[in-house]
Order: sequence, then C-alpha cells, then structure tokens
Amino acid sequence: MSDHQTAQPDVTAVPGAVVQCLHPDGSPAEVLLEERVELSTPVGVLVPQYEPEDPRRQRVQPVELHPGGGLKAVSLQERAVIETPVGPMAAERVTFHPGGELRRVFPLDGKISAYWSVENETALAGPQRMATPIGVVSARIISVHLFPSGALRSVTLWPGERVTIATPQGPASVSVGFSFHESGALRSFEPDAPFEAKTPVGAVLAFDTDPEGGMAADLNSLQFDEAGNVTALTTATDKVVVTCKAVADAGPRGNGGAGSGVDVWPACCPDCARWAAATGKQVRQPGRLALGPGFRESLCGTTPTDLVPLRMCFTADVVSLDGHVFSRTGHGFSVLRGLMPVARTTYSC
Repeated sequence: MSDHQTAQPDVTAVPGAVVQCLHPDGSPAEVLLEERVELSTPVGVLVPQYEPEDPRRQRVQPVELHPGGGLKAVSLQERAVIETPVGPMAAERVTFHPGGELRRVFPLDGKISAYWSVENETALAGPQRMATPIGVVSARIISVHLFPSGALRSVTLWPGERVTIATPQGPASVSVGFSFHESGALRSFEPDAPFEAKTPVGAVLAFDTDPEGGMAADLNSLQFDEAGNVTALTTATDKVVVTCKAVADAGPRGNGGAGSGVDVWPACCPDCARWAAATGKQVRQPGRLALGPGFRESLCGTTPTDLVPLRMCFTADVVSLDGHVFSRTGHGFSVLRGLMPVARTTYSC
C-alpha cells in the first residue's frame, strides 16, 4: 500500500446509514448518513456530510462507493485540512481510486443556486499551496487530481485565476489548469494568452478561445510528450499552409504523360485525396492547402458568430490539422501568423 492508502471502512454498517442506490452487481453505490460519523480513510478521519449546513449546501450529499464497497467520494460536513502528496490542503470533498488511494481534492463543494451565487462561492476560495513537479504553486483551485501512485496528475484552477508556470518552452501564463505525465514531466497547459510554441511545422501561436477544460484540466490544448516536444495545440490566430510534394514529383507530364502534377492532384496524393473527399472544397492552387480557424453560427454567444480554432496534432510521421492527416515526408508545411483576432468566446446563456 502507498502512504495514502489504508483499509476501507464499511460505511453501510455505521449508525444512521441508509443505502440509496446499488451498483449493477448489487453492491451499495450511495449511502446517506443521518448521524455524525467519523470514518477512517486513506487521508485520516473524515466526517461525511449528514445535515444541511447553510444555503450553499442545502442538500446532504451521500457517500459514494465503488463496486465492492471501497470509498469513491465523500463530501465533508465541515471543511478540513488533509494531508496529500502535494502537501496539506483544505478540503470539502475528496474522491478515491478503486484501490483506496486519494484521487481528487476539492477545497470547496458549494452548490450554485438562487440562494448562493458564483460570487459568494468565489469569496470563499482562498489560495492553496501545492508542491508540484515544476515547483511550488500557490493559487485558488477547483481541484487537484492524483494518480494512484500519488503523483500529481493535474491542477484545475478557479475560474478567472492565473498563474505563471515553467514549461519546456519557457515561462507561460496559464488559465484553466495544467497537467503532468506520471513521470512528473509537464503534459499540458491552457495558455492564458497566445503563446509561441515551437512545433514540427514551425512556430505557432497556441491559444484556445473556448477551452474544453474547466471542471477538470487533465488534458489541455497545448500538449507535450515526456521529452518536452509539442504533440498537440490549438490556435485561434494562425493558418498552416500544406504543400503537396506529389504535385512536384509528378513532373510536367504527370503520371506516364497523362498530364502535369497539377492535373492529377489530388488523386496523386492519398492524404490530399482524403482531404478533398471529406471537405468537398476547391482550391485555387492545386497541391497547396491553407488550413486555419473558421467561424460558426453562435447559438448563445454575445456575437453572431463564434470563432472555431484550428486543432493540430503531431507525431514523428504525420501532422493532423482538424483531423485531416498529412504525412511529414510527403508534404511541406509553413505557418501564416496572426491572421485572426484574439478574444475568448463569451456566452450569454
């Protein structure tokens, strides 16, 4: 067992325990407690919520169990300081891996309602000090996420919070959060502003106007492998020009004199042929594609249209642009910088 794993308590056997629902295998999934109970857990003695506290926590949250009975999640009656692999942390809710190891820590667990606003909850969100693989970070957070080994997996920042962290490509201002490989190498982060990232296609301004993270920053838009190479990013400003080498290789007479390389494109290149079939788009210059951010109708934004960033992925063999895959040996790549305005997407609903 790790330092943060102990024998699991049988919550169903404590006084005032009411099983609310079951897993498909018949074992208890949720247990509501009607009396004060002290549970011995992998992070010490915890008192699960058993009565409403105030307008921000009007409903008692049941203790959640994994199939077979191990603790899965516990909302505490009162905030407590618990020991974690990243240091002592205030907690109102904690979750556990199936093996009993600490998984997530939430310093706050209030529910937004007509009686409790986001501003009310934010006023309670004090900074947490955490020992991370890239140094000590102090910030207001939604949660930290740990691997079963105890290694830090991710830190999800409080909405509006900003921190500066060390990255494989220099210091960066981060919003939403950041994450790690289990080895401790930085896996991803969400740039707070356009960040110049060196990639296999050139320097690209990495920035997502509408990041998908928020409640969990396990995988953010700018991603790295364990060696520190960029493997994925999102850009809201730049375009990538893809030049098909098969057009030039086909020569002035193309395949067997049937025509020039231009005449036989995109059929002369499997990657370009797949792009053409998938998009149905025409190009002014055969063999030369410019892929970049686009726009879509806004369903509830503050503007008529929302910008759709370009999502890029890289491997040793291919470059993927919005899911369209191009081999690195069969194509040339260049970057057109800063062609789109930069602003985070905002919503009115």
